[in-house]
Amino acid sequence: MSDVYLISLRYNVPNPLITKGPGQVNTLISHAIYNVSQSGNGTTFEVRAGYRGLCVGQSNEDRICSSSAKVLANIIGAQRRIIVNGNNSVETTPDPLNLIMVAEEFRQRIVFDGLLFVVLLLCFISFIAFSTFPGWHEEIDADGEEKEVRPFPGGFISRFSLIVSSSAVWFAFVSVFWQHINSSSTATMAEVLNYGAVSGHVGTTAMALGWISVGAIIVVSLAVWLMILSIKILQRLTEDESSHCGDSSSEGSS
Repeated sequence: MSDVYLISLRYNVPNPLITKGPGQVNTLISHAIYNVSQSGNGTTFEVRAGYRGLCVGQSNEDRICSSSAKVLANIIGAQRRIIVNGNNSVETTPDPLNLIMVAEEFRQRIVFDGLLFVVLLLCFISFIAFSTFPGWHEEIDADGEEKEVRPFPGGFISRFSLIVSSSAVWFAFVSVFWQHINSSSTATMAEVLNYGAVSGHVGTTAMALGWISVGAIIVVSLAVWLMILSIKILQRLTEDESSHCGDSSSEGSS
């Protein structure tokens, strides 16, 4: 599931975009961050953060995933090497700006998946409530013929299903909207604070799955509401027709 993530942080190499903003006072910090980022020896190292863990690796290669940032940091730290160039030696590491730590802080402090479990619980309750709705069955009419009928579900269970599904819509919307805003903001701030040495991206698959889920729950809630409204209209029409027939019979007998 390494392709389903909230954000990804990747080094911009070999030519990071170093720009001078209008509010920038210290012009040396961007070059300092650039020099540190280049100590990875032109790495294309990438970190992906999800709800349950992190994935690290080089572009177009297999990724290592774990729920522990410490384990990943130890694995990446073991890949350090010394490059000797004449009388000078340089130590390189695939993660010079500690993107693993940044992604872990994002996962621990910003990401919150508690509302998703509330949505799952509400959807499960809705599914149980829908399973109690009466289905099609055969009955014998007054003429002795078999016909298929399907009774209307009870008013209480219908309203209960509507309340639960509507609550699931709101919880799902808040959770996915929160997820989208937080991921987008973190990816943008990672780029800004690293002066273009790091690029941040929002996970398209995770966001698409989240909003599709919200849409599906909205469809369910609207379907229940339309069902309740249709039953009320049919019952009102039936009552009006019955009262009209009763009035006609009274006039005929008089």
